[in-house]
This record gives sequence, structure tokens and C-alpha cells, in this order.
Amino acid sequence: MTYAELKTNIANYLNRSDLTSEIDIFIDNTEAELNRRLRVADMIKRATATAEGQYLSLPTDWLEAINIEITSNDFRPLMQMSIESLDVYRKSINNKNGQPIYYAIVDNTLELAPIPDASYTLQLTYYGKIDALSDSNTSNFVSTGNPDLYLYGALKHASIFLMEDERVPLFTAQFEKALEEMRLEQEKAEFGKGSLMQRRRTYGKVRKNIHYWNNN
Repeated sequence: MTYAELKTNIANYLNRSDLTSEIDIFIDNTEAELNRRLRVADMIKRATATAEGQYLSLPTDWLEAINIEITSNDFRPLMQMSIESLDVYRKSINNKNGQPIYYAIVDNTLELAPIPDASYTLQLTYYGKIDALSDSNTSNFVSTGNPDLYLYGALKHASIFLMEDERVPLFTAQFEKALEEMRLEQEKAEFGKGSLMQRRRTYGKVRKNIHYWNNN
């Protein structure tokens, strides 16, 4: 379903021809909700960046980190920490510069520790925002593969706007159903990537690995 077709269908379902500008708002609200709730393979993106200081700006369509790794010098995947843990680690090494090992997300930036002592190339693998529909971008993976998500989501927000309380639960239920079916479709696709392996039965107590924080 294209952007123009979606707007026509929304107007037809609402039986309204006087909501031209509002329909764009309903679509925008649906996209915002999908970006908050949806995490599927089609949202996975990669970007490269050069890290030369403590902070690095994230891509504008950033939603959530999947993996961050140094691809220059000595290859190293970076481990995510909380901001507080990053500060504790930095204090433990007397704030010395070096090859980054950890990162934390701070607003729209990536904070690295140790602070880079040189220029490092990073590869960012992350969940990115769905490409918003517009006159210049007439389709995306949701509108093409799951157009009912857009339709029912926009109709839900339209019913809220029009204060048609009796229709809100109807369109909400259809939107949630379409969203869950898309998630199940994604799970099936991921499950089909590998083969089943029989789990080996073990006996006795399971030995736990104990990890100690090393400040040396």
C-alpha cells in the first residue's frame, strides 16, 4: 500500500473527506507507536563512525543498540554499561585514555570508556526508526508487507481525535492483532534459520562461574 493509497483508505473507512491534514497526523502517530513497540529484522541497520573523543553522536534514526564494535586496529566488540557503572570504571583506571572497551547511551550520544587515545572506526548495528511515509517516500517495509498495521493504527488515532469512543476499541483490537501477527511472523523466520539440537542431560549440581572485578 502506497502513501497515497493509505490516505485514501483511511478517509474511506472514516467516511470523511475533510480530514486531509489530520490524516497525516494519524499516520505520524502510528509510526511513532510502531517505533516504540516494534523490533523486527527490517529495522536493523548498520553505520560506521569515527571515535576520537569521549562522546560520539548517534545516527538520527537510532532506536536501540544491538552491537557496537571497533573494526580498526585491534578488533573488539564493546560492552554496554550504565552511565553510573561507566563512571565507576573510569575512576578505577584513573581516567586514563586507551582503546575503548565499554559504552553507555547518554541522550543522543555514545559515551566511550576509556576515552579514545587515537582515532577508532566503529561499526554500529542497531534498530533504526521506520522510514516515515511521505510524498517523497511513498512506501516502506510496513506499508508493503503489513499495510493493515498502518490502516488500523491510523484509524485508532483518528477515532480518538474524532471522539468516536465506540470505534476506538474496535480499531485498537485490530491494530494489536496485526502487530502480534507480525511479531509471530518474525519469530518463525528467526526460528527457521537454524536446526534443532537435542539438549544433553546432565546430572549433579551445576557449577557456577564466579567473575571478579579486576581493578589492576
